[in-house]
Amino acid sequence: MLKSRGNFSGNARYEGFCIDLLKEIAHMVGFGYRIELVPDGKYGVYDYQTGEWNGIVRQLMDKVSMT
Repeated sequence: MLKSRGNFSGNARYEGFCIDLLKEIAHMVGFGYRIELVPDGKYGVYDYQTGEWNGIVRQLMDKVSMT
């Protein structure tokens, strides 16, 4: 979830159980990460008429780098 108060940037904009879990796993395993939202704001839905996915699923299929 986005934090409701304050002026934060980057990963600091988010809070919640999943964020806490991600931080702990990253610390334990030793990797860095940056949370990015997909441009269309969707998780991913398959469109039967076009035969294509949207959202994060599409980004992953297209191997789109957010950097």
